[in-house]
Amino acid sequence: MKKLLPLLFVASLHAADSGGSAPATITKEGDLVILTLKSEAEQSLRLKTVAVEKRTIPAVRLFSGEVVTPLAAEGKPIAPVLGGTLDEVLRLADLQVTADGRILQAQVQIEAAKIAVERAQKMLSAEAGSARNVDEAKTALALAEAAMTTAKAQRGLLGGTLEQNTRKWARVAIYSGESSLLDAKAEAHIGKLAAKPVTGPPTANTLTNTIDWYYELPAGTTLRAGERVAVEIPTLESKLEALIIPFNAVLHDIHGGQWVYVRTAEHTYTRKRIQVARLAGSNAVLASGPPVGSQIVTDGSAELFGTEFMTGK
Repeated sequence: MKKLLPLLFVASLHAADSGGSAPATITKEGDLVILTLKSEAEQSLRLKTVAVEKRTIPAVRLFSGEVVTPLAAEGKPIAPVLGGTLDEVLRLADLQVTADGRILQAQVQIEAAKIAVERAQKMLSAEAGSARNVDEAKTALALAEAAMTTAKAQRGLLGGTLEQNTRKWARVAIYSGESSLLDAKAEAHIGKLAAKPVTGPPTANTLTNTIDWYYELPAGTTLRAGERVAVEIPTLESKLEALIIPFNAVLHDIHGGQWVYVRTAEHTYTRKRIQVARLAGSNAVLASGPPVGSQIVTDGSAELFGTEFMTGK
């Protein structure tokens, strides 16, 4: 009976110029794909590697959130929150125009009251008026000034115009019985974005028994008001140990498989399958992957992928 030999397949990649030597060889042993680069090819790719780490990180719960635009001025959380629908935008614009009109109306009343006070005082000095008329004019002025204060306060709650308001929050509905398990002071993560907790309006939904938590998104985010997002919130007590790698080291094939390249020897890189459990900022938390200390490729991993499948230059 003949002894079976392990499958060994070697393919050479030709350089871009005809007649050039192959910059790399690809070896397939079973399910492992191994790339061996020439030193000059490795230098031209400018590959960088980092070690796989094991860290103790907080466990998280995943919630559905909605991107909203806070209407309140900075530091004033009691205003309503704009969800981003057309009706809400039109309602906000109507409220802002009405509040602006009240300010103008109060300003006109103040100017008229000042003129009335000045006239009453002149008439009193000329003994053609009474002190009562002066007191009534001053009272009207005080009322107009109070109306102005109220109108400005109401307008301040509505924030700036939609063109000026570039802030974005994430509104997260959390089951009230679960809120005590979560860390309300910790940053939440929305994909690669870290969102800081902020004090928002005390909104809740009695039908679903949920309360709303608010998180401020980083400036310049491309998320739009009304967009639905997945929000990860750390728990208070639960901790877990997990493998951590930079997310830019993760590669995806056409079937959705996730891979990294591991440096297994000098000039030698092996593509290995991983499974990403979730993202934590710019890092990926792995459900499975290479052991701690493995050197994985970050910068240049896409070029290695292209070299392997002969799609790179």
